[in-house]
Amino acid sequence: MSADNRQTTAQQGPWTRIRPLQRSELDAYTHAGMVMGELTWGGFRNNLCRVMAYCPKLMQTEVEYCNTFIFDPPTFRGQVQEAGFNDRFLKELVISRTSLINRSRYSVTHHSFIGFALFAGAGRESEGHGKLLLLHEHEKHPDVYTDLERAVLDYTVKVTRDAHSVNDHEFKHLQAVLAADSMKDQRLSSLSQDQFTRYVDARIVELTWLICHFCLLNRWFTVLQVPDETQKDEDDFLAAYEKVVPLDIRERNETMLEGGF
Repeated sequence: MSADNRQTTAQQGPWTRIRPLQRSELDAYTHAGMVMGELTWGGFRNNLCRVMAYCPKLMQTEVEYCNTFIFDPPTFRGQVQEAGFNDRFLKELVISRTSLINRSRYSVTHHSFIGFALFAGAGRESEGHGKLLLLHEHEKHPDVYTDLERAVLDYTVKVTRDAHSVNDHEFKHLQAVLAADSMKDQRLSSLSQDQFTRYVDARIVELTWLICHFCLLNRWFTVLQVPDETQKDEDDFLAAYEKVVPLDIRERNETMLEGGF
């Protein structure tokens, strides 16, 4: 991965194609959107927001939009569930599996950090370590993943590589596995069959949107060569990444990324 230190008056880390904007260069509304993104996405002042800020309305609206299918817990408006149909642990596996296939550095490094911290914070560090380490070839390690995780990750791989390759049998299998998992949720026990089917379909819609969003985001990071934040930036993400994410996962990431963005 090359790094071009073209001259700029801003104090910031190396960049290549698009210079990450500094907060002093932004109007108040765009700056507010940037801060919301920083608080939501790991607490780091980050280059995702700094590059997105070139399109102010995108920066102002992206955080709330993304939170609905990435970070939000089950969220209700009265009796209507609006977000959080799948749990965060499953979503992080999906995000990292998608990003590893697409070899998107920024997504791979940042969601290795977010995903591992999520598992560790829930007292599931050993489980998370194994699942994240073998994620690039999850199909070879069926004993590491649950039936639900295997079905969702199989679907993730197909959607990421070629959405046309998902056949009806595979789709029905995914529906069946998600239905079996959803039956364990006591909150859903009072639903009618039609309501329950709709809930399962909502889980598929959310998961599919998540996969497709990260296919978009992965390509955006890669073609713009959005860099990880270093000690020369406001916050040193790479130092936190090396401290939190185990070495074997980081080495696997570098092998998959092949030195590129």
